[in-house]
Amino acid sequence: MNATRKPLLALSMLLILALACSLAQFLGNEEEAGTLPGTAPPTEAPGEAVASGEAPAASATPRRLELPPTPTPFHVLSEDDPRALLDLESPDHVDYFGEPTWYEYDAEGATYRLEDGHLLGIDHTPEERFIYWSYTSFESGNTYAEVSATNGDCIGKDSAGLVIRVDPTTTPSGYSLEVSCDGEFRFRRPHGAETPSTLIDWTPSEEIITGPGETNRLGIWGYQDYFAVFINGVQVGEATDPGYTYTTGYFALFVRASQTFDLTATFDDFAYWHIPYQE
Repeated sequence: MNATRKPLLALSMLLILALACSLAQFLGNEEEAGTLPGTAPPTEAPGEAVASGEAPAASATPRRLELPPTPTPFHVLSEDDPRALLDLESPDHVDYFGEPTWYEYDAEGATYRLEDGHLLGIDHTPEERFIYWSYTSFESGNTYAEVSATNGDCIGKDSAGLVIRVDPTTTPSGYSLEVSCDGEFRFRRPHGAETPSTLIDWTPSEEIITGPGETNRLGIWGYQDYFAVFINGVQVGEATDPGYTYTTGYFALFVRASQTFDLTATFDDFAYWHIPYQE
């Protein structure tokens, strides 16, 4: 062999050997640190237990205590609304009829009792002269009050109502808002055995949800001799009583049968707000 070719051959052999070693090291590192082409990296199976000592992942939705709903779902939309003076989301008193704070009785004319978180009223005999109601001992003068009233199997002028400023020494008394099954309301001032004074006579209103089983939210604003009446959050009428006698008193609820024997109504979510003094 030519003497000049021997060193070249030896150099070539060294280069081939160095390349072979480098390739082997590269493939060894790929197997340890990664994955081969065409294979997926290992993943944790769904539901696999968290390793010991590791904290579980926090829940996306925190658990919260359920609070009772606000008694009124309505909001003041105009400065002309007298209720703009009040914080409707914070009544001065709320009653969900879970405690015996209303007068319960079973008489020939009517029955009132707490039942399943409501006040149930039954007017046994249809007639126009007498009104039987249940009242509470909570007292207020200038006030705004609301209650949800649900009709029973009613017809025509069968009705349910809310009363403010009830004088405990005179029955009936105060100022009453009454809503009928056929979609009308009236606002009166009862006073003892006399015929009630009518401040607003029967008036139809599109705000009233009519018929058996339907619920309406009744509201009365009473400040001194001025009164505004609300149905389902909308003011439907107003009246002034210059000779008003009842400046303060209790609250009452009633069902009044005009045609239906043993007419029922249920009441829920009663609330009232004290009206601040206005100069």
